[in-house]
Amino acid sequence: MARRKLTLELAPIVAAATRPPEHDAAAVAVLDAAADHLRRFGLARWSVEDVADAAGVGRTSVYRWFGSRDDLVHAVLAGELRDTLTKASSAAARAGTFEDRAVESALVCLGALEGSIVDHLLRTDPAAVLPLLTTRAGPLITLARASLAPQLRAAGVARGARQSELLAETLARIGLSFVLTRDTVVPVDDPAALRRAVRSLLAPLLASPA
Repeated sequence: MARRKLTLELAPIVAAATRPPEHDAAAVAVLDAAADHLRRFGLARWSVEDVADAAGVGRTSVYRWFGSRDDLVHAVLAGELRDTLTKASSAAARAGTFEDRAVESALVCLGALEGSIVDHLLRTDPAAVLPLLTTRAGPLITLARASLAPQLRAAGVARGARQSELLAETLARIGLSFVLTRDTVVPVDDPAALRRAVRSLLAPLLASPA
């Protein structure tokens, strides 16, 4: 039976992504089951009861942990975003210059997009997901700006708060363009060539200010 399609909101997803992940084994099982249902059925054709049954817990437990079906989906997407940010940060930490850190982070984010729940929902439920990456993408851009701007200043790539925020936002918007449009001359299927292409793309933006 068809279920009500929820209304996705980006602000709670971004807020939850900045908090520590869930460690309770039963709650993690619920998140995994919800992620599986999102991949199989999109946003509409499943219920909290379906997820609870798949996770082997009671429906009331799901509501106690996550509040509502909408909140559960937000938690799943927040977990995917948190995981991507964590992996990007780890990859960047192993690099030397800020340019190298930016390249490695970009490569992780591009790789994480392939096969992600967001990628799947963009195809199955574009009306619900596209606004989060376009007209209502403000919280995501704000998160990227807050994360990148201090790094740009610390690396001497940008001078002052205003310039660092402008550059950080530019990088965030470039990243969103790859999420939205995959038709590109960037060699996304060749890691070595992709690394060179991303570096050449970022180099002019990351040139030290005069």
